[in-house]
Amino acid sequence: MIRRTVFSVTLAFLTATLAQSAAAQATGRAGIRLGAGADISGGVAFGGQIDYTLFRGANSVELGLLGFGGSFEEETDSGVNTYREDTDVIVIGAIANYLFRHAMESGGPYFVAGVGAGGVNVQWREESPTDTSLGSPLLGGGSFQEEEGTVGGLVLNFGIGHRFTEQVDLRAQVPTFFIAGGEQRESQVVPTLTVTLGIGF
Repeated sequence: MIRRTVFSVTLAFLTATLAQSAAAQATGRAGIRLGAGADISGGVAFGGQIDYTLFRGANSVELGLLGFGGSFEEETDSGVNTYREDTDVIVIGAIANYLFRHAMESGGPYFVAGVGAGGVNVQWREESPTDTSLGSPLLGGGSFQEEEGTVGGLVLNFGIGHRFTEQVDLRAQVPTFFIAGGEQRESQVVPTLTVTLGIGF
């Protein structure tokens, strides 16, 4: 119920942003972003974005289609058994970012806050060398379970950037992905830190 409410609020925000941006008299420019990063466990992530930025005075609105892929792992110890989870994700979605202090002809630092939604392809595996109750047996002892499928996901994005020219900027962001659970896998929250280079046309 909570996930459904958050998803509805996110879609409403994206819809309102698109409508407001379309109605506004503003100068726009297309662009791309490419970058890489990691989550708190050290898992590697790569991403790209095709976007359109609407300059509205001292601030801007960025509407983008994003692609993101990452491999993450987590190890836990229950005191009795140890577990390892490996998660590979591919995210395709839409995002709306509000860029503070991001005027068309100004350089220097600016700030980012955004929200998005999309589909997430998840390949997940949990294994334990000591727990035999997970499902399929492991060679040498223990067991594992795994799951693959496509689910819905949300992303909250915050960051800071620096514009070197009107067309080129560098941005450090903390996109946090909220991934719906599956039959065996629980819902996941994946905070990441990414650095991306943007080029406007």
